[in-house]
Amino acid sequence: MTLARTALWPLPRRSRAARAPLPLTVALLGLAGAALIILPLAGMGTRVAWGRLPELLSSPSATAALGLSLRTCLASTTICVLLGAPLALLLSRQWRGVRLARVLAVLPMTMPPVVAGIALLATLGKKGVLGGVLDAWGMRIAFSTTAVVIAQVFVAMPFLVVTLEAALRSRDERAEMIARTLGAGPWRLLVRITLPMVGPALARGTALALGRGLGEFGATIAFAGSKEGVTRTMPLAIYLQREEDTATALALAVVLIAAAALVVGATTVPWGTLLQRWLLPAGRSPAPSGTEHPSALPPVPMPASQDEPALPHTQRNARRLPLTISFTSAERDVSVCLEIGAGRRLALIGPNGSGKSTACLVAAGLLDATGGEVRLGERVLDGTGFVPAGQRGIALLSQEPGIFAHMSVLENVAFGPRCQGLGRRAARERARAELVAVGAEHLAGRSGGALSGGQAARVALARALATSPRALILDEPMAALDAGARQEMRSLVTRRASEEGLTVLLVTHDVLDIASLADDVVVLEAGRVVERGEAARVLSAPGSDFTARLTGMSILMGTAAGSREDPRVDLGAGMVIHGRPDQEVREGEPAAALIPPEAVALYEEAPSGSPRNALPAVVRTVERSGALVSVGLESGGHRLAASVTAAAVAQLGIAPDRELIAIIKAVEVRVVPRG
Repeated sequence: MTLARTALWPLPRRSRAARAPLPLTVALLGLAGAALIILPLAGMGTRVAWGRLPELLSSPSATAALGLSLRTCLASTTICVLLGAPLALLLSRQWRGVRLARVLAVLPMTMPPVVAGIALLATLGKKGVLGGVLDAWGMRIAFSTTAVVIAQVFVAMPFLVVTLEAALRSRDERAEMIARTLGAGPWRLLVRITLPMVGPALARGTALALGRGLGEFGATIAFAGSKEGVTRTMPLAIYLQREEDTATALALAVVLIAAAALVVGATTVPWGTLLQRWLLPAGRSPAPSGTEHPSALPPVPMPASQDEPALPHTQRNARRLPLTISFTSAERDVSVCLEIGAGRRLALIGPNGSGKSTACLVAAGLLDATGGEVRLGERVLDGTGFVPAGQRGIALLSQEPGIFAHMSVLENVAFGPRCQGLGRRAARERARAELVAVGAEHLAGRSGGALSGGQAARVALARALATSPRALILDEPMAALDAGARQEMRSLVTRRASEEGLTVLLVTHDVLDIASLADDVVVLEAGRVVERGEAARVLSAPGSDFTARLTGMSILMGTAAGSREDPRVDLGAGMVIHGRPDQEVREGEPAAALIPPEAVALYEEAPSGSPRNALPAVVRTVERSGALVSVGLESGGHRLAASVTAAAVAQLGIAPDRELIAIIKAVEVRVVPRG
């Protein structure tokens, strides 16, 4: 029992040094407030005939009051949930007049209970606004059990609405956004994502509404009266019997206090943890978060899974579709036109606030493409018509994986196929196949909220690909990962995009992502395209200040060769670049050599000692860069940058068209595999 309690309600001890001290005056005032609450309860306890409680509570009047209170409170609480939850959802959104609506929804909480009863009587009483009509139909509400339920709903529902509406307004909406891109409709989004996210608040609000309805007195006596067995609830019975039968009144009061204590206790239970445990598959328990380092993952399996074999090259080509994104957003001051070739991978780069994420949201269907269109192949997704998110054949991965914490990993990945109409069993089979393909099958039964960063990134990729998209949008999904996990994700994305024939839009600030994933690059600044072209050309000869600052290195494309001890990149025409050891290479596959400018030295003739990396080069540009001079070189059609001193420029006579030998330090060359 102790172990179970520890697992559900962990209470980490904090040292005195970790707690901020309270002023003595504040502590004394707090104790005085506690005494003001506790002393009246203790004083009443001294008057209760504890030994006679069973006898007193079994009297006909007490039994009738208890039974009526329980029945009416259960009915009123059910109505509060059925009406209050939708009302809270409405009030959590932004629309004209919502502030006034929120005030009106909370008004019964501040209204004197007797006034609430009079208001109900004026509306539903025999002579009320609606009471006369209802009475003509044979529906007399005032001074009936129905009136008790209505009075309880009127005064109790605001407690649920306020609690739930506050949780809805403060929730993180990214999970709902991702669910929409996976194809979730309004009902599935509400039931499977939104309500589980605010489940603890809904439970607290329901408990508060139950407690308030159980203790309701003023509105009930004014609207329903006090007829034993019909409208006399426990609060009314206590009030009427406090003089003639004090012992029974105190016994009923003890029951009410105990019920209130249970309700308040229910609001302190960690409902989110309990729901997460109940919703996990039987026999599974979530592993504690952080038990695995993000990069401590099994190697990515290179062959396609047996459940979903890789498509032949001709079939993959047939699936590839071009993606066009053209829009203008006056609100965000962004005007962009992107054209991504079928099966190609375009990197969208630029400073923060330049409109990169806006372009991703437009492509995914989460923002309207005003003044333009979004087209995938021949299908218009936005412009003359609008295809909702999740029905476009476009998958979105953002910086936050957005794993649904209340679902298992398997349920996370099966969510998209279920939204597409696949049966539970078929969706789970597809989900397992995708988890196998990303090397995360061992996480299938784990809670979505118990994953490390690298694990969550893999699961998010599997979940996106389980929807069988034709295009993939990557909005910095690897930014939060460490270097090892980032490299594994690059290899995984490259392989899966190639297997599926996906057209890819990549947003990144990492030059390694561009070098290993992108075919083309578009640079955004201030919401406008300032540069575009093939990745090798843009990175090796940047035309914008941002690209120049981002790269700071040369990227030479070629074919991987050698081994882990001696990785090489074959540039063609007999030119080879050696990299530093202990780098993974796959013989014959595309690769890039990343060379920082400071690793390049220039000579008139090759120095003695036969350096490993010696390339003939022609000077193309010479520019001052701080205390150094940046020299742009061309070697066998490849662009190369070097940083040298002003003295070296003068000594070597460095000028455009000058032929030199570029010596590159192998220990500073990084070899990156490409798709």
